[in-house]
Amino acid sequence: MLLRADGGLTEVDSAAEAVRLGWDRLVGPDDLFLGARWLEVAERTAGAPMRYLLRGGPDGPVAALATALATESSPWVLGRPDTLLGFSADDDRPGARDLLDRLGTSAGPRLLPSLVCGGRHMGRSRVLRDPGLTAGEATGLITELVSRAERFAAESGARSVAFPFVDEPDDLLREVLSARGYLSHQSGRYSRLPLASDGFEGLLARLSPKRRRRVLAERRHVAAAGVTVGIGPLDPALIPRLGVLEEELMHKYGLTWTAAQTEATLREMLDVFGDELQICTAVGDGEVRGFGTLLRHQGQWYARQAGFDYAWQGALPLYFEVLYYRPAELAPSHGITGIHYGMGSEEAKRSRGCLAADQNAFLLPLAPAGAGA
Repeated sequence: MLLRADGGLTEVDSAAEAVRLGWDRLVGPDDLFLGARWLEVAERTAGAPMRYLLRGGPDGPVAALATALATESSPWVLGRPDTLLGFSADDDRPGARDLLDRLGTSAGPRLLPSLVCGGRHMGRSRVLRDPGLTAGEATGLITELVSRAERFAAESGARSVAFPFVDEPDDLLREVLSARGYLSHQSGRYSRLPLASDGFEGLLARLSPKRRRRVLAERRHVAAAGVTVGIGPLDPALIPRLGVLEEELMHKYGLTWTAAQTEATLREMLDVFGDELQICTAVGDGEVRGFGTLLRHQGQWYARQAGFDYAWQGALPLYFEVLYYRPAELAPSHGITGIHYGMGSEEAKRSRGCLAADQNAFLLPLAPAGAGA
């Protein structure tokens, strides 16, 4: 519903209301997770109150910002500022260890609750804006929305404001946040695979001869094992099995996640995206042994979830087959010109043709503490 309207700045608490006011006119091909459909999924699954700020213009919104209030019970640990900072420090990402030392050994009490801005997802925390704005106009609107988010955070009892994944190329947002006293650290790298009409063959041509031979050998290995790999709409009957497989992947990397969480998210995604939620499955001995989900948005695919039967697959490179090779092969027939892979496993992604950009977390502590900023 409408929460506030003040001098052209409107605040609402549902994606449906934001869309009614024109939110989606600001969403581009790289903004699936800020589009109406994903925001609807996030509202149902994030376990956090969300608020949307829109700055109006003569023809509709010219800038917009999505926020979510994170607490210690929020399960999305890779998007919470406290746990993200800890993971980044463990990975020796630039600035993370120094910032963690500055905030104290336990950043949670200092940062939570936190108003997470720019969307409830990993990668590309953005302030949406009309691409026709001048740099000066965009800077002014970003400043207005960030300032209002900070006031809302204070009103809500939050201890910090966070933009977890700001793109390195997003100079205007980075400049505004730095000028307002935000602290920062590198939070990851965001990867995307550009594709031309020649699909997999074009991808192979961009790789080094050594990598090209390895990729072809990996595909032969999968085929020789009798594994069939295909892409199609998600069959709801598969959802329980996919939950088990993603839980295996999460546990392998030390993350707390359950099959039930995957099942809930997949059902929400299927309800909202329908046939634009595609799944690439690897089937061996009559059972799904690996999968990756692909969400379609404005001619792009977004790889979202994955999971594998590690005991069964052994050394089979199912990860690469279901998330890279088969999607790249079939992308042209689906009208897809790029695949977004988001965060993590950067070396594997880069070696298979992806381009990557730094992501930086920006944090503004609001509550005083002994080791404060």
